[in-house]
Amino acid sequence: MERVSFVLHIDPKDQKEYIERHQAVYPELLQAFGEVGIHTYSIFLHEGTLFAYMEVDHYQSAMDQLAVHPANQRWQTFMSDMLIANPQGTTSEVIPEVFHYHN
Repeated sequence: MERVSFVLHIDPKDQKEYIERHQAVYPELLQAFGEVGIHTYSIFLHEGTLFAYMEVDHYQSAMDQLAVHPANQRWQTFMSDMLIANPQGTTSEVIPEVFHYHN
């Protein structure tokens, strides 16, 4: 199992809309998460910066499968007006884990 975190950015003025959209994530997308091996997925928002955390069997495999899944493609299009591209031209950037405690 992999623990993966990544960061994304939105304009702080879009915060309310971003939260509202995530209260109605497509059920077929949530089902796809489980099918590709995602066990937990959380997004935290602070002043326009989104911190996402995922526990997944194989991150790259899950992302590759989601990239071609119709529900995810529809969701990505729906959210594309809010996500701000980073200097690399992508909207998300994996950030390294530097500490983990588990009891």
